[in-house]
Amino acid sequence: MKVKSKILNFMHLDREYSLLSGRNACIVYTYFSLLDIHGTGALNDVQFYVFLKKATDLNRKEIYRVFDMLDVDGSSSIEYNEFYLMVCILVSIQDHEEKKFIYHHSRTVFDLMDKDGSASIDVEEFEIFGLLFNLGLKAIRDIFNDFDVSGDQQLDYGEFKLFAMACIDRGKTLSKKEKDQERAAKSEGKNIARQQSHFSASSQERDGCVIM
Repeated sequence: MKVKSKILNFMHLDREYSLLSGRNACIVYTYFSLLDIHGTGALNDVQFYVFLKKATDLNRKEIYRVFDMLDVDGSSSIEYNEFYLMVCILVSIQDHEEKKFIYHHSRTVFDLMDKDGSASIDVEEFEIFGLLFNLGLKAIRDIFNDFDVSGDQQLDYGEFKLFAMACIDRGKTLSKKEKDQERAAKSEGKNIARQQSHFSASSQERDGCVIM
């Protein structure tokens, strides 16, 4: 899923808790109120569709799958707390902080996927996770099998928590690797700049000798 909302570009999650600041939460509430044209305190499927269609590149079928996932109370509408959660997920994806978000809110993410309230999630329920956090079907099944410790084709919260912890560990490893690559690229850039400067100075000296 790609986030393309210009409004969300100015929002970022708190690094420690992966939540929006009070100011951004107020902006999200105002945005929610503008979408809630009927003043019911909730968005119906059409209003939610319009929001996600503008904010992401999800198609109609995918948007309605997300709607069903977020509608945890079965009211056929999205209330503000559910809308706020969706915005937090979008911001985490936009800033490439989704692994950290999963780690901090593993219980919430697990409950969202557990549509039948069985206190466990199967592969089909886990697929919505992949849809939100940009994991392909093969990656979803591989992750599921890796963390299905009991081998019952179900992930309970304890197994999902292990997955969430692995996410943050892998995220830290990737972050360190990216920083090392960035430092190496900067160092290489400086070396190239020095070489170009040296070459330019040498050329000027040769030109001066020819003129003399």
